[in-house]
Amino acid sequence: MNHNLTLDQKLQYIGVQLALLKKNPKSEWVDLENTIHEASLEIAKDSRLFSLLASWISVHGDYVIIEKLMKLQKNNNSPWLVALAISAYNLGFHQWGRLIKKQKSEFALVDLELAKSSIALKGEEAAFKKYGFFIPKGTIRIRAKDVRTIEQLIKDNPQYKNRLMYGASWRSDIITAIQLGIKTPYQIAKTLGCSYEPALRIFKEYQLVMGE
Repeated sequence: MNHNLTLDQKLQYIGVQLALLKKNPKSEWVDLENTIHEASLEIAKDSRLFSLLASWISVHGDYVIIEKLMKLQKNNNSPWLVALAISAYNLGFHQWGRLIKKQKSEFALVDLELAKSSIALKGEEAAFKKYGFFIPKGTIRIRAKDVRTIEQLIKDNPQYKNRLMYGASWRSDIITAIQLGIKTPYQIAKTLGCSYEPALRIFKEYQLVMGE
């Protein structure tokens, strides 16, 4: 995985339409879940990211490994990832419900008091309130045109392509790691953050199928 790219570059690589940036090579692996989690941590600084990520989820929400996001949350909780999960759940991606939990503090995409004042005038996105988020109606703009289509993304993102072929699972990512040249099960497990046992098992299965 490349840790030298900017967040904008990573977002573009997973399919968020931003200002034109230099394309990354096809062999580059920018992890879907790590990028979503990293971007969600920046929402407090740039609220526009929330609508962009919600738009991405509205198109690609079925191809995310929720267990990976849960693991990232355990290591570094992102309140706004919870809010994105609420948005995803309301769009029909019910697997995202596993990420939803009530927050101990109150959150808003802008200043909290300003958000509450706006809610008094416009109403609110009610699904978020009971979990600690105060979002005035009309704040979230979900637009499919802000993200690349499934057909477009599978051409340039091998991790995403394998999610469609093998499902949103550790298997798909382990196969992606093998295809991108990671040589041993230990390196695969370390890179992905998965357990060694499935990395070894799927590595051997892949070798068997490929006749290696």
